Amino acid sequence: MKKNLKVFLILCMFSLFVIFSGACDKSSDPLFQQSQFNDFINDIFIEEVQQDTISLNYTLAHPENFGIEGSQVTLGEFSIDKMNEDLKDVEQYLKELKKFDYDILTSDQQLTYDILMYSLEQELEVGNYLYYLEALGPTTGLQAQLPIILAEYNFYDKYDIETYLELLPCVYDYIQDVAEFEKLKSKEGLFMSDSIADEIIQQCSSFIENPDQNFLIEYFNEKIDNYPDLSKEEVDKYKKENREKVLDYIIPSYELLIETLEELKGTGKYNGGLYDYPQGKAYYEYLVKSKTGSDKDMDQVIDMLEKAVGDCILDVTKLSLTDPLLYDKIDSFDSFPLTDPDEILENLRIEITKDFPDLIEVDCDIKYVHESLSDYLSPAMYLVPALDSYHDNSIYINGDDIETLSYIYTTVAHESYPGHLYQNVYFKSLEPAYIRNILDFNGYDEGWATYVELYSYQMSGIDPQLATLLEINNKLILSMYARTDIGIHYEGWTKDKAIAYINQFYEDPESSEEICDTLLEEPAVYLPYAVGYLEICELKDKTESIQGDSFNLKDFHKFLLDIGPAPFKIINDRMDIWLNNDTEDFIKK
Repeated sequence: MKKNLKVFLILCMFSLFVIFSGACDKSSDPLFQQSQFNDFINDIFIEEVQQDTISLNYTLAHPENFGIEGSQVTLGEFSIDKMNEDLKDVEQYLKELKKFDYDILTSDQQLTYDILMYSLEQELEVGNYLYYLEALGPTTGLQAQLPIILAEYNFYDKYDIETYLELLPCVYDYIQDVAEFEKLKSKEGLFMSDSIADEIIQQCSSFIENPDQNFLIEYFNEKIDNYPDLSKEEVDKYKKENREKVLDYIIPSYELLIETLEELKGTGKYNGGLYDYPQGKAYYEYLVKSKTGSDKDMDQVIDMLEKAVGDCILDVTKLSLTDPLLYDKIDSFDSFPLTDPDEILENLRIEITKDFPDLIEVDCDIKYVHESLSDYLSPAMYLVPALDSYHDNSIYINGDDIETLSYIYTTVAHESYPGHLYQNVYFKSLEPAYIRNILDFNGYDEGWATYVELYSYQMSGIDPQLATLLEINNKLILSMYARTDIGIHYEGWTKDKAIAYINQFYEDPESSEEICDTLLEEPAVYLPYAVGYLEICELKDKTESIQGDSFNLKDFHKFLLDIGPAPFKIINDRMDIWLNNDTEDFIKK
């Protein structure tokens, strides 16, 4: 899972219409308008990355090189008033964007225009469902992500250390906003179920169980000890200040969340999926579109997932007929040949060279999730590096025990090569418009990482037939999860009906219930992986169908990587140009 670094859950847009009110002057001069457009999107980027200090730190290693100095230390604001204010700015912002003459722009400017337009229009749609937004969640919620995000705050120089220490008190203010928002949700009858609240409470309690040994104290001390050229007095000072602020602000923040959730328990009116909520079905449609980047309607998404499930069952049947010992092989499979993450990383770098474009050498630090967070975070995560310092990368693995590492090969592929790390570094190395680095298209990101994760089974060194079976099985599971998710939240499946559907694929009823509970807790959580993956497969099938014998997998991968994160309709439109060999119009190089 690629870790999204913005704490604020809605894309924080802002008003630049005064600055750009003359954007269309001299529209007959192509060079002038192209220059104006570049200024326009660059100023958007500069404003956006300063909306909160964490976004700035994770996006730019050297903001001074972008004309940014002395930004306010803040985590932003989480409130209905701020959301409505931002949405008004988005409306005005769209008007300004539309003033540019699209036909005069260069091909890559047109691509940026299309992607930005899509993002802003998507942003306006959420205005109908503000009280349905949720900052908290057992896996992807703020309380789960924040410790890692704070721990990995980049210390490029001493100024960043001091800024980080100044930022810690802001956490309490931000959590207060979230607590007030949860109270508003409760008044609207939209508060979470008691079971979800209990899980988040347990998670928060676990994180602050031993305050003096809190992860954010221990990890900070380690970072400071390894930071070069600090005097002993500075080291002691920074450690002391961090400890005090963790105890004075971070621990109380989680205590406030616990207190708030305990207070609001019992006020949630719904224990089922979003289908049961007043606008739940419409909101879920928005979620699916937003999270997947697919332009398919819900019936088409359902058809795609059901076809994938059916194809997987048929493929498994065919495969078992060709190898009578196949099920024995899967029963005896207990480890990939490589289990050390660093060795896997090096192996993947070599193995992908046949079917993927060359990539510049970058560093990657493998780290392990702290035990206080291990029960709640994903199996692994990649932290996106700053666009001006993308040579340094980090991957977290949740567990360093023998059992976890025995099956980690394809997970590392998902997070590193040719997954998130590879895709992000490749795209950043192309030096796209800065704004492209901060627009979020989770369907593309997770779809790509899932696509290459399944591809990696054939590189893992296990029996090829077994690798194919495991690949098909994972595709089946993802498609089944996503189909169940839609059943629960869009079609109104009861929990019993959802479990009965899952039981067709699982022999363990307890596991089926756990899966169902996960889908109830975080709607559409698997959709980016399943739908994004299947959208990429459709693009690949289309390319193979048109190119026939001339199809080259490496060229197809290069096309997807060159275009970068985007909605699939935009990718599909550009693919038509690419398939017609009109590469100059596809994207400016």
